[in-house]
Amino acid sequence: MERDDYLTHLRRDGHRMADLAEGDLSAPVPTCPDWTLAELVRHTGNVHRWQTAAVRDDPAEFPDPATWRLPPAEGQPLADWFRAGVDEAVAVLSAATPGERRWTWAGPGTTDFYFRRIAQETLVHRIDAELAAGVEPEPVDPGFAVDGIDEMCDVFIPHAEGQPVGGSGETLHLHATDATGEWLFTMHGDHVEVARGHAKGDAAVRATARDLLLISWGRDPLGELEVFGDESVVARFRTAAAL
Repeated sequence: MERDDYLTHLRRDGHRMADLAEGDLSAPVPTCPDWTLAELVRHTGNVHRWQTAAVRDDPAEFPDPATWRLPPAEGQPLADWFRAGVDEAVAVLSAATPGERRWTWAGPGTTDFYFRRIAQETLVHRIDAELAAGVEPEPVDPGFAVDGIDEMCDVFIPHAEGQPVGGSGETLHLHATDATGEWLFTMHGDHVEVARGHAKGDAAVRATARDLLLISWGRDPLGELEVFGDESVVARFRTAAAL
């Protein structure tokens, strides 16, 4: 996906969250049990601001929170604060050149890291906010969801190497039913190997790309999963994803 594709998703999903923030901010978030909708919105808004700062300021390490963690002004509705952060992020990232070097928490990277990360973060939390508000989640572009699973494989799984997974070579195949996307995960004691493409695993899950993305982020699917083979392997994967 290209920069402007990501920013189109960011703008749409971010404004959707802002609209939801005009509702009951005390509503619990079922996918993030320790948070209310207000806390979810503040978290996502602060993520937008630090990622914007990382692209704009090109820091050598994690940006100083004093430069970006700006709470709502006195009397400013949380929805307006959040929407302003989305709009600033779109403006700053729209002016950034793809492929320019940038610090990232995952190691040396480029602005492309942030185009993808800010949009994918907002997508998942947009769905969290919709569930908190008790409304039907809006559709997710299948290709964008596939890209989110690829980001998990490209960035998060390698970054988590060394953390306990508890596997012993079990394999899980994920197959998107509405887009081109297949992955094979091999779970070891302290890391997960990833291969793309069609393969036979100890277990397999077929579902929409959206629902595969959600279970990859430790969330329940919104639709049905077709599960084949050893269901304990699926359970191990979902437990590890929830950590």
